[in-house]
Amino acid sequence: MKIDTKNYLIVGAGASGFSVVEYFVAQNKKFRVMDTRELPPNATKVKSMLSDAHISFGSINQQWIEQADVIVLSPGVSPQLPEIEQAKQRGAEVIGDIELFARQVAKPYIAITGSNGKSTVTMLVRDILASQGLRVKACANIGEPALSVVNDDVDIFVLELSSFQLETCKSLSALVSVVLNICEDHLDRHENIEQYAQIKSTIYKNATHKVIPRDKLTKSFLSDYQTSLSFGSDVPSGDNYGVIEDETGRWLVRGDRKIIQSSELSLLGSTGELNVLAALAVTQDLIKDEVKALDAIRDFKGLSHRCELVIEHNHVQWIDDSKGTNVGATVSAIKGFKQSLVLIVGGVYKGGSLSELSSVVVNNVSHVIVFGRDRQVFINALKDQVDIREASSLDECVELASQLVAPGQVVLFSPACASFDMFANYIERGLAFKQAVYAKVIGGSNV
Repeated sequence: MKIDTKNYLIVGAGASGFSVVEYFVAQNKKFRVMDTRELPPNATKVKSMLSDAHISFGSINQQWIEQADVIVLSPGVSPQLPEIEQAKQRGAEVIGDIELFARQVAKPYIAITGSNGKSTVTMLVRDILASQGLRVKACANIGEPALSVVNDDVDIFVLELSSFQLETCKSLSALVSVVLNICEDHLDRHENIEQYAQIKSTIYKNATHKVIPRDKLTKSFLSDYQTSLSFGSDVPSGDNYGVIEDETGRWLVRGDRKIIQSSELSLLGSTGELNVLAALAVTQDLIKDEVKALDAIRDFKGLSHRCELVIEHNHVQWIDDSKGTNVGATVSAIKGFKQSLVLIVGGVYKGGSLSELSSVVVNNVSHVIVFGRDRQVFINALKDQVDIREASSLDECVELASQLVAPGQVVLFSPACASFDMFANYIERGLAFKQAVYAKVIGGSNV
């Protein structure tokens, strides 16, 4: 057996970084681990597996970077860091854990990305495949790191992939790949939306089957794949997936064949329809029993904090969409409701144009409540379109919303921002919203 004499450096000791540590130990690789945090999440585990001579926490170890032949970056570490760019220029290979997965995996896998909806579609695809009797595991940007399960005894993997993971992966060869949508996101890391879209589109490289959305913006970035199977909320041409309405109601269809009525879906609004259509397109060649697949779709309730109904009280729906961390997600959430909305937004703004949000707010939103670090961004963008109120906390947002909302309306908490100014993550933020709703709307606690 050929001995690997390369020097490997793992940068980042979070979940994905630690999966690489475990993988390299099993592969008997020569490697070091570096993290700029004094106490990264898996510090204790790493120290139990490696000697101090192979661990550097608390700063950038420039010497180790210069000595590395292969640098494995965690998704949260930008390949554009000057130290990493210099390493690439001298010939070091810079990859991520998904690249290692792609080189190692022996089973087929489905690859899913998009600015919004990828977690929902990933889990729905998993459930559809499981209904067919397949042993399936969802992983990567959701659940366990892909490298931790690469050798698991399954029939197929379903990978949710972020742009950060795709940025350091060149060997993907998926059975089916899909970009669900593209909107301005992560522009604090990517140079512009064109670069972001280009990174997303690499998911199609070497894919056996490619699925694309028909929305105008995303299609403009995927011009090389226009002959692929597509899905959209319009009437489809050919054998593609879409939506029709007739005297019996609103139907999800493939070509002119009706599949399931929109009213049967637990996922809300047009966004829910698109997620189901994407999942159907991705899984079509793997579905042998459509009855069971449709039962799985009907039973799928969606994910926590993604357009999730918290309560309906006095003819008002309170919706938790804390996972809406960019403007595109919030626009999509607003469009998913036919009712008039009271909208709560704010937090750490991640960049991008607010013009589309402004246009949908005019027609769909009666009041906007803003809070968090970058509230002024939304005040400036929306002040001429809608009544805007400021709040100093999420509790105050809910209190204001309860005063402003009218029967028949929806209170939509879809922040269009990251949570890090006030919360550890979107999950903590969503739980805080739910708690405030239960406390202030019905005077109790269900969280």
